[in-house]
Amino acid sequence: MKNNILLPLFSCLFMVSCQNKEPEKSEPKSTQFAQSTQGMAVAAQPLAAAAGQRILEIGGNAADAAIATSFVLAVVEPTMNGIGGRSQILIRKTDGSFQAYNAMTEIPAAYLAPEKPVPSGYGTIAIPGLVAGLMRLHKEHGSLPLEIIMESAINIATQGFEILPGEAARHQVALKFMRQDPGLRRQMLKQDSLNYKVGEVLKQPDLAQTLTRIAKTNGMDFYHGETAQRIADDMHANGGFVTATDLANYKALNGRYLTIKYRDYDIHTIAAPAGGGLVVKALNILEQFDLQSMNDVEWATIMNQALAIAANSRFDDYEEGDLSIVASKSWAIEQAKKIRHEPISKSAETTTLADPQNYLASAVDWSGNTWGANSHHTTHFATADCQGMVVSITQTLGPLFGSKVITPGLGFVYAATMGEYLSGTDQAPGARPRTTIAPTIITKNGVTIMALGAAGGLTILSGIVQTISRFIDQNKSLRSAVLAPRIEPIVTFDSVSGNYRAQALKFNAECTPINGWAFSDTLKWQNAGFEVTAIEKYGAFSRVHALSFDEASAHWSGAADADWEGAAFGARVSDCPPKL
Repeated sequence: MKNNILLPLFSCLFMVSCQNKEPEKSEPKSTQFAQSTQGMAVAAQPLAAAAGQRILEIGGNAADAAIATSFVLAVVEPTMNGIGGRSQILIRKTDGSFQAYNAMTEIPAAYLAPEKPVPSGYGTIAIPGLVAGLMRLHKEHGSLPLEIIMESAINIATQGFEILPGEAARHQVALKFMRQDPGLRRQMLKQDSLNYKVGEVLKQPDLAQTLTRIAKTNGMDFYHGETAQRIADDMHANGGFVTATDLANYKALNGRYLTIKYRDYDIHTIAAPAGGGLVVKALNILEQFDLQSMNDVEWATIMNQALAIAANSRFDDYEEGDLSIVASKSWAIEQAKKIRHEPISKSAETTTLADPQNYLASAVDWSGNTWGANSHHTTHFATADCQGMVVSITQTLGPLFGSKVITPGLGFVYAATMGEYLSGTDQAPGARPRTTIAPTIITKNGVTIMALGAAGGLTILSGIVQTISRFIDQNKSLRSAVLAPRIEPIVTFDSVSGNYRAQALKFNAECTPINGWAFSDTLKWQNAGFEVTAIEKYGAFSRVHALSFDEASAHWSGAADADWEGAAFGARVSDCPPKL
């Protein structure tokens, strides 16, 4: 950034939105919400968001900050994501154009599916894509040397970090699996058998060395060097399928970038194998309704039906080969005719929006028990700089600790790609199975308005779409849109098709004591003919992390999901001159 003075000035003058959202000043203050004129980093773990902030403040751009954030997340949230996993990346460049990257795990060339899919182990490991995606982001859009960008991640892996409650809870759930794998035992357990507790310091020297080799070689080591050879040797010795040739041939591909118009806004996301196609389908259906005139209770019934229709459409169009069909307004109009809309009066009770730090110590679904063993994983983050570049990234390992395998001496967990977890997806050699992750960016009149994404398996779609609708249709501020309670279609098994299908008239409602629906609302829904299950656990309805830009204040805002442990940090200084 420091090599170009005129471009930052032009971009900062141009980067103005036309939003007038409700005041932020009345909302709770915490590290989960921040504002800045200089740029923003928001992530699911404070150390990761802080790493992004640091890069912005030393002159890096949003791509540099995103890479730093990603590698730190790989260190501090190893149950959710890591360099052995996969990602989807969406970037809005300073010139206003977009680029998407497909860095999904790829089925190895020699893979042979077993008669019965296995839940974890070497047989579930595909070619990792995360590092390749980040290296392409750095090569094409980065501005700082990789060694500087990765410095925080390497330091944290070397010196250790304090385990937060969420990570400690997930480690406890996975204790049996960690004890069974030599690499996990060495990396994640004390004395090869004991879990790290909340507040204890976890050091990862093996991972630090792997990250150092990546930094020094601009990622070449992971696919062509020492790390690649050690991966291949370990796979060969333990019945895995990934070879040195697989690693050498892996490439981060161009993502299937997709744009639709929603109201007066442009929604930019990534189609299959990412989940953005489902996001645009749901929004196209919702666009047929005057959601702004509805109360929350009515809004939720329309929302659930649109989400269910969009989610089930993946069974009819797995590949999403024709993006014009995915973005079709005529398809959405026909689907909207199936939606039942009945006026429902709002409960007299109101939702209380409160500082989440008051309740994070308990009653949070840290490990995903609400939706089942494979539901709670993945992490999303976003960065923005004062020049107008914005990056939205979702990365994952699959289920908790992915494959449950670490190659001894390398320090990172491999994602689960083959096997039970993605058994309903394309498992042929060379395939990159579908996912629900859907990094998204919203613009209006060519100016960035919001960047967001979510974590949480099948709940990712609903978290993203509801936050967008809260922001656009209900005119909520970013903070309130992320805080607001959510619903989730109930999914049941269809014995005829063999698929798990979302139910349009049945849904789960987030009825947490703080920031949740009132129980009287569930009675309103039931009286209107909907089947509703009240869920009282925090963190069970996806975790949304987002940022936005507001014209009135000329500030970036960042909001980390209220039910999680993340943070938003605004850059305090930057290379951009003061706004005129």
